[in-house]
Amino acid sequence: MPFVKNENGLFTKNESRKTLYMPLVLSGALCILVMIIHLAYFPAKEIGHSWIQNSGWLFDLFQLLILNFILWSFNRLTVKASQRRWINVGLLVWILSAACDFMDEIIRQPQWLGYYIEDLTRLIGMLCVAVGVYLIVHYVNDKYADASIDSYRDELTNLPNRRYFRRVLLDLQSVNYYVFFIDIDLFKKINDKYGHDIGDEVLRAFGQMLGELSENNVIAARIGGEEFAVIVQTSVFEEAQSTAEKILTRSRELVVNDEVRLTVSMGAGNKRENESQESLLKRVDIALYRAKSWGRNRIEWASSQEHGVPQACPENAVS
Repeated sequence: MPFVKNENGLFTKNESRKTLYMPLVLSGALCILVMIIHLAYFPAKEIGHSWIQNSGWLFDLFQLLILNFILWSFNRLTVKASQRRWINVGLLVWILSAACDFMDEIIRQPQWLGYYIEDLTRLIGMLCVAVGVYLIVHYVNDKYADASIDSYRDELTNLPNRRYFRRVLLDLQSVNYYVFFIDIDLFKKINDKYGHDIGDEVLRAFGQMLGELSENNVIAARIGGEEFAVIVQTSVFEEAQSTAEKILTRSRELVVNDEVRLTVSMGAGNKRENESQESLLKRVDIALYRAKSWGRNRIEWASSQEHGVPQACPENAVS
């Protein structure tokens, strides 16, 4: 298995008997304590008819069972104990009130007990549960937001990933834009010569440089390995060309670990009217192939006549 779920591992799987059953044990102890105190200190009610006809105790018992079921179910939630505290305390106090309510059908309670113990503990329990629910919802929302962001972010460079790149393209179907595919030249040789840790530093440095270029109309992403993509939301060729040249120039100026320099090859193209996303990406990919084949460290612009077959390249070119 790629991942092992355990209590202290990558995932939290709440299977601890202590965590799951301790609140129920406390609930049971509270209920027994309430019964003992009522039976020991207060007189029993004189019921002139059968307990079946006096059905109030059935509803109170049902309420008590439901609260205990909620307590048990809630503690199966896979969050830290500190995040369960408010709801656990609230439910236990609420159960205390429900136990008093149940005994009220059997024992003649004094008025002060009904007002100051039964009603007050119910109110305090509800308030604690409300605070706990608010905190849990806030926690879950934060975790969901973090998970959503992480699913669209490349961990190494902190740039958006391929999934986000594809999603943006889908949102831009009716908008004019340019797409650049960028490949770090001879990246395998950098890894072989300096090691993968330096290779990672090269990717981080290049990703940071692309991130600094990102503006409202420019989105950079890492789409795999040493491959990056940029979306420029403009229909003006000069603006797209200026952005591409800036990327090429800044790449040549990058120095990693005081000795590693790099260059990049770029394929670029704009979306034609009524052109599919796949057709555009194929044209840009062919342009990138030409840039790598015809000497690297350059930009090649996609032609509208390309339909999936790379143009011929010099015989001595290296892909």
